[in-house]
Amino acid sequence: MRYTIFFAMILLLASCNQSEKAAIYWVNSYRVDCVGVGPMKCLLVQKAETPEAGKWTNFYSKIEGFEYEPGFIYKLKVKEEQLENVPADASSIKYILVEVLEKKEDTKLALDGSWEALKINGSVIKLPRMRGAGLLPNLQINIRDMQINGIDNCNNFTGQITEIDESTIELGAIAGTQKMCPDMSISKAFNEALLAVKKYELRENNLVFTDEAGTELLEFTKATEAKVLLNDIWVAEIVDGAAVTDASAAPRLEINSSEMKAMGSDGCNNFTGSITTLTNNELVFGPLAGTRKMCPDMTFADKFNKVIPQVRSYKIANLKLTLLDEKGEVLAVMKKVD
Repeated sequence: MRYTIFFAMILLLASCNQSEKAAIYWVNSYRVDCVGVGPMKCLLVQKAETPEAGKWTNFYSKIEGFEYEPGFIYKLKVKEEQLENVPADASSIKYILVEVLEKKEDTKLALDGSWEALKINGSVIKLPRMRGAGLLPNLQINIRDMQINGIDNCNNFTGQITEIDESTIELGAIAGTQKMCPDMSISKAFNEALLAVKKYELRENNLVFTDEAGTELLEFTKATEAKVLLNDIWVAEIVDGAAVTDASAAPRLEINSSEMKAMGSDGCNNFTGSITTLTNNELVFGPLAGTRKMCPDMTFADKFNKVIPQVRSYKIANLKLTLLDEKGEVLAVMKKVD
């Protein structure tokens, strides 16, 4: 009888061990948009003893007992409990936090944003520093998407971050436009230095890139955010592919980014309205209400009113504002005015 009970207990424990297992989970410092039953935010996780760059996967369930705080990378011990008779659209595993083994601030996120170049190979870049002028080489870093883009003083460029940790960074191939500018010396030196980057260091508001040996290649300072630069008055030069030659008929747009408002004139009627979405690259206008008078020439007024609802993003460079649709096609080009 004792042996029967003993073996029954062993079978019971074995059964429990099969249905409940503990595993090591790493949780990334940010969540991403994903679609489960509907649109949602997913954690990024790795189930491993040591996390690997580029191996993060969307996690559509929840970990009971885990209180997530963005900006930190977690190492968790998680119990996996096998469930039975679950709905087809639900997970067959229940995840329960056993222990937070590690919680560490993700310092890489401090690289996010816009950076203006100060030095190339130790030499100060001698160019005017005018707010929004776009003359200096500029680098935009997006850690969440592992992407970079910017301007090298002449051409726009874009590329991927293939690997990054707390001090090293590896860049993939960088693609750029191919226009020729009167002086290509800064552009050439910037691109050569960028291709040699292997390490980085944050020094207060400055970002320094070095090669493998620690030789300084590029130094940047934090740039003014694009949505701050957008807070200005802009007059149209091109609308829906047509150049505005009559200044009196030029649409005028004033952006108040702090209050998420837009106002101005379409070249004939005044308007006012809201901004529903505004980030450092996204821009979406709400309905604009305006006067309804008829002018002798409504060409640009009609064009402007047609393109404004299509705006989804923007770029600012050389004191020019470019409004783009959802495919990245140019809708209008406007210049900054005082």
